Amino acid sequence: MRVIIELDDGLDPGEIFIRCKEVNEEVLSIQKALTGGSRKHTQIEVYNKEEQFFLPIADILFAESGDHQVMVHTKNAMYASSYKLYELEELLPPSFIRISKSAIANTSQVFSVRKNVTGASPLAFKNSTKICYVSRSYLKPFLEKMQEKRL
Repeated sequence: MRVIIELDDGLDPGEIFIRCKEVNEEVLSIQKALTGGSRKHTQIEVYNKEEQFFLPIADILFAESGDHQVMVHTKNAMYASSYKLYELEELLPPSFIRISKSAIANTSQVFSVRKNVTGASPLAFKNSTKICYVSRSYLKPFLEKMQEKRL
């Protein structure tokens, strides 16, 4: 990969533009490094009954709160977390976004969303049968985040 730096006095001091032919893992890792995503953790501590796991963040589909507990979902399992949902939201990388008052989702794992203007919109995930819902008030920011990921 060739890197060219161009100076432009007209830009906002907080802006950096990345121009590329396609968005691939290398480009995404550059974006994470520039936005501070590389400082985030690569795994989180979760529980299933009495067993403690160190779950890779990339495996997380979504996290939801309910009954005074936060549950973290992967494609095949569900784990309890000792974090509150807002703590997870701060801890996880920028690919995670709030989708309702009680849930956050990993946009890197989203396969589809069925827009529903009268209620919550169901999200489907890659290689999984699990579904969670984006509430109407969070749908627009969610779709904007997904649009950023598109070519």
